[in-house]
Amino acid sequence: MRGMLRVNTSHKSENTTKTWLIVYWSTFFGTRLKLHEKWEKGDCPVPCELTSDQSREKEADGFVMHARDPIGRPPVESVPWILQTRENPIYTPVLKDAKLMAKFNLLKSYRLDSDFPDPSVMLPNLTPPTPFKNKSGLIMAALSNCETVRTEYMRQLMKFVRVDSYGACLKNQNDLVGRYGAKNGIDFRDAKSILARKYKFTLVFFNQDCDYFVDAQLHHAWDAGTVPVVMATDKLDEFLPGNLNTSVINIRDFKTPQLLADYLKYLSNNETEYNKYLEWKWKGYGDITGTAIGDFWMPKYPLYCQVCVALSEGRSHKEGLKPMLCNPRRFEDWKITKGG
Repeated sequence: MRGMLRVNTSHKSENTTKTWLIVYWSTFFGTRLKLHEKWEKGDCPVPCELTSDQSREKEADGFVMHARDPIGRPPVESVPWILQTRENPIYTPVLKDAKLMAKFNLLKSYRLDSDFPDPSVMLPNLTPPTPFKNKSGLIMAALSNCETVRTEYMRQLMKFVRVDSYGACLKNQNDLVGRYGAKNGIDFRDAKSILARKYKFTLVFFNQDCDYFVDAQLHHAWDAGTVPVVMATDKLDEFLPGNLNTSVINIRDFKTPQLLADYLKYLSNNETEYNKYLEWKWKGYGDITGTAIGDFWMPKYPLYCQVCVALSEGRSHKEGLKPMLCNPRRFEDWKITKGG
């Protein structure tokens, strides 16, 4: 996925009082960010500064560019280019472009094997869930990107068990504000979380199965105290450290949508077995240290501080990054046929 990481040992003798400057060069989804953060030595192993002020280009030790925005050429090519993305390659063409990826020297991305892992799934809260007996709903879904395979899987699941769908895909419920809307001061995400609290299960179907692609849907379901039923990368377990390893139902464990439906119905009538998926809410996270996701959730130093440390040590992929490839999801990957 990436080129070989090279360390420039000449950097190690540099004055440790130097402030390492990162300039966020590109726009972010079309918006010019207003960034300025600074860490003194002690808050970070090296003095570090992050800015979006392009007038400081000649001072920069590294330039950050967002993969979903036009990739302009930074004015100084002799310092590392840092690629940022939380989006998968299916919807982010630059990630598949070998020539363009080779221009970048460090990767800050959703992938847990990145130079700087930065997924959008955050550490869930430990707020006690709604008691089993008070959960009036069975299965909730709120999917708005109607990717063909996940939509078909949900359609087939609906043949065997009730699913309340509030999103654009196979919608059969109208009680949720639109994805980018708000009602009575409550936006889509918060409204979805409030709804999910009364459901035993929530379908967490990511839009593709690219390696390591797990997004905020997962922690939204965790936070709501519902049990996530997940369609995702086969590396999902790496996002489930400690007591979270029994917190989700993985669709990969079921040969057909009908067998999944049977299991969900079984759990819905068995409080003891159902609550095993929520034990982490009472027991806590357990030991999540030494895992990539645990280090992201509970870092010793802020993420951009870590970038400054890498720059100060001369760590970069001198020959550039390798393209991040991903094939679109296929029906056979999920043991279903279209219209089955």
